[in-house]
Amino acid sequence: MYRRSLAQLASATNRALWKDLERKCLAAWVPARGLKTATPDRALFNVQDEEDFTKRVLNSSTPVVVDFHAQWCGPCKLLGPRLETIIGSKGDKVHLAKVDIDDVSDLALEYGVTAVPSVLAVKGGKVVDKFVGLQEESRIESFVGRLIGE
Repeated sequence: MYRRSLAQLASATNRALWKDLERKCLAAWVPARGLKTATPDRALFNVQDEEDFTKRVLNSSTPVVVDFHAQWCGPCKLLGPRLETIIGSKGDKVHLAKVDIDDVSDLALEYGVTAVPSVLAVKGGKVVDKFVGLQEESRIESFVGRLIGE
C-alpha cells in the first residue's frame, strides 16, 4: 500500500510539473511566433465546416489567408509556422484560416485544392490570389503584402 501511494504521489507531482512546464513553454512560444494580437482567436483560427468557412472567411471584412493543409503533410508542417509568424506580425490587417483537408474535404474540393499545402488569399468573399507548395518567407511576405495593400 505504501508503494502504491508513493507511485500515485509521484504521478500527481509529475502531472503538476508537466502542466507547469507546458504553461511556461506555451507562454514563451506564442509571442515568438508573432501572434501577439489582442484577439488571437480572431487572427488565427481552424475552420470547422463549410458554414464556419462562410461566416469567418467569406463574410469577413478583414482579408483572410486560407491554409489548406493535412496532418500527414511534411511541407504543410513547415509552411504553417511561416504563415503564422508573417500573418501574426500584421496585427488585425489580415487573418489566417487553417483548413484540414481530411476534416473538411468538401471545402477543399469546392476550391479546387488538388495538392497540399495550398494557400488562398480571400478578400471581400472572393479568392484574389493563391499558391501551392512550400514557399520561402520572402514569397509569403509579398503574397500577404499584396493582399493587404502594402
